[in-house]
Amino acid sequence: MNDNIDRAGATILGHRIRQLRKQRGWSLAELARRAGTSAPTIHRYEGGWDRFELATLRKIGAALRVRVEVRFVDPAEPRRARGPLSPRQVVRTLAPLFWDRDLVEDDLRRYPEWVVERVLVFGGRREVKLVREFFGDSAIRRTLKRRGVDDRTRNYWKLILGEEHRASESARP
Repeated sequence: MNDNIDRAGATILGHRIRQLRKQRGWSLAELARRAGTSAPTIHRYEGGWDRFELATLRKIGAALRVRVEVRFVDPAEPRRARGPLSPRQVVRTLAPLFWDRDLVEDDLRRYPEWVVERVLVFGGRREVKLVREFFGDSAIRRTLKRRGVDDRTRNYWKLILGEEHRASESARP
């Protein structure tokens, strides 16, 4: 079932499975038992594995008592117009990238460079686009100065933001 699903979509689905499991207070083994599958399978799905079996998703959905929906969307269809991003939307989208602790709305305000760094290093196109829209390019520029950003990521973003071009122009006599 991975023909048209991108990695970000798989990650979001996995995060939702984990969220529902934890809301019920179940371990991986408990959800696996109730769904009639293995704990490693649940772990792979929660971790963003993108080779979903529809039958397994249905079993997981039944165990969690939620409806599983599969939709085919024409990429040419315009997306619904939306207003500015809310912190809640940002947290919900970025949460799978924060495996070591729960991302909360207050983190967006108190530690923006930390959030942006995690997205630049581990995020996909969707998450990066969201961060640029929410925080702006100035936050990316500040984040590029952090130690945790590797040279490859730093150089890529300098190129995208036009930093390399400006630096080479200012070095000319």
